[in-house]
Amino acid sequence: MNMRGAMEAGTTASTSAARQPSRTPTVPLADAVALAASVALILIYSDFWGSPLTGYGEKSADFLRNFYYPAYPLALMLVCMRPGQAVKAVLKSPFLIGLLVLTAATYFWSIAPDLTLRRIPALIFTTLAGVALAARWSWRSLAEILAGSLGALAVLALLLGLLLPDMGRMQELFPGAWRGPWLEKNSLGNIMVQTTACLIAAGVMSPERRKLWLALACISIALVVLSTSKTALVVLILSLGSIGFVAMVKSGPMRAVISTWLAVFGVVAVGVFMVTQTDLFFELLGKDATLTGRTNIWAGIMHQMADHPWRGFGYGAVWDDPALSGPKAWVSFQANFTPANAHSGWLELYISLGLGGVILFALWLLQAWIQGLWAAYVSPGGWLALPLLTSYSVTLLTESVAMNWHELRWVIIIAVSLKLALGDKVRVNPALRTARQAPGPAVPSGRRDRR
Repeated sequence: MNMRGAMEAGTTASTSAARQPSRTPTVPLADAVALAASVALILIYSDFWGSPLTGYGEKSADFLRNFYYPAYPLALMLVCMRPGQAVKAVLKSPFLIGLLVLTAATYFWSIAPDLTLRRIPALIFTTLAGVALAARWSWRSLAEILAGSLGALAVLALLLGLLLPDMGRMQELFPGAWRGPWLEKNSLGNIMVQTTACLIAAGVMSPERRKLWLALACISIALVVLSTSKTALVVLILSLGSIGFVAMVKSGPMRAVISTWLAVFGVVAVGVFMVTQTDLFFELLGKDATLTGRTNIWAGIMHQMADHPWRGFGYGAVWDDPALSGPKAWVSFQANFTPANAHSGWLELYISLGLGGVILFALWLLQAWIQGLWAAYVSPGGWLALPLLTSYSVTLLTESVAMNWHELRWVIIIAVSLKLALGDKVRVNPALRTARQAPGPAVPSGRRDRR
């Protein structure tokens, strides 16, 4: 080929390249708005801002409820972006619908109807945030949004502990224990357990950002240790064990069978250990035989519910009831101190909603567990769902985290349970489909929109 022919060929190639549409990925405005709203929801319900605003408990926290109100329109906006998916997700969880209806009905027999009336909408909008996240995002996107938001809080907690120890570490009770921007060490430990699960799941599902997510996971694990919360440490170990289980069952059919039987054996062994070696089990948790007074609270609740087991005292009504003859007063008398809650998710439901609420909640959680275990075998969602279900279910035993309004744990577990019920169907943008059919280099599969 002569020089002139080469120049003409080069010009033709340059013109052809110039005519090809740009393949630089762009984020649609709707996706950007949804992403910002989702991150805002997570940060609002994480309550990382509450303790600094009250001087870590030195001021009244009553005004903090006003800071949750912006989350309500954000959740509604996200639901309106995918209304069909949101409705479908809720309809696939009938036990959750029944649970919310029963919760609202407790207004009619609540011992403090004004409190119940105020807290029912708060619970519904908190639940709606979880519905919105499940309806709007794929498993991969949901894991990364949670990982990015909570990972940022892990970095914040680390910086506070290192640079501002008066804020980031406890000073009077449990001096030196890290608490980050939260009021006390257990709050930091609990949220960092969830953070670790989300970060590892995001690292598995998004290999292009794996180093970032796993590096942040190391920080969140360190913060669990620095919090000195033994309960959080035990829950973390169990959550990591569930991640290991997912890794095993996804590594091949034979390993799936072996790991399934090992998991069954492990659960049975732990149950036997808890029953036969109770004192040692409590010692590992850093508790005494009364679980730091919890068993006295539980005995008082059971005594109060003996006469009407099917009807509780009303959602959100018991622990703020000032009556000297109310259930809180009698439970406090039997426990020899005034508890802030039932310190058990199951008994919190029992004293608030009655036995019907406990049964509905158990059926809803059982549905989530069945779908979560199935996802461990067949769906990438197992990486996120199983450790979060493990963390939530174990924490339920000794903490009142069942159906709390304005709390991130409820938002996350609702999002996970409804996403398990809804599934994760890939929806391809029509413009992207056209680009794939056009001549030219193929779009890498890792860049496909799975939202």
